[in-house]
Amino acid sequence: MAFLECLVVARAAFLVWVGEMKLPLEDKLYSKLVRCRAEWRCEFCDEFVPEPDRQRLHCSHVLSRSRRATRWHPLNALSACASCHTHMGQNPLAHADLVKAKLGSEKYEILKHLGTKTIRLKKHHIKEIRANLRASWTDMEARRQAGETGRIEFEDPLPDSVA
Repeated sequence: MAFLECLVVARAAFLVWVGEMKLPLEDKLYSKLVRCRAEWRCEFCDEFVPEPDRQRLHCSHVLSRSRRATRWHPLNALSACASCHTHMGQNPLAHADLVKAKLGSEKYEILKHLGTKTIRLKKHHIKEIRANLRASWTDMEARRQAGETGRIEFEDPLPDSVA
């Protein structure tokens, strides 16, 4: 991979990757669920991103992906176009306000509480998370193909034995 493809730009105490970034399967599944849940629209500016350009639609985490208790939680991400995602990253206080408005105070407080938990995941937990995300994706895809519109929620994939 060329140097320019791996260029990392640091802004507002987080990293934005420019170019291709390899993600684990569970992260790819989660990202697809978050973006499909929003009907392939940015949840900030409502821009629809059609099939060939879907890489412009990002899975924007509220709390850092390093927090395992919330990494794949349905409340922890919103679908964002590249422009809104960049803007939110550069304006973390505005991002927090928008997320709180989107989720509502009750869900926002639940997410904040979950973000304080520390958990340890073993390989078998990750496999279970993948299986749960796959099942959610299969369900969501079937519901979309059946013509269901609007926001389709999905379950927290974290195994009960960990939570």
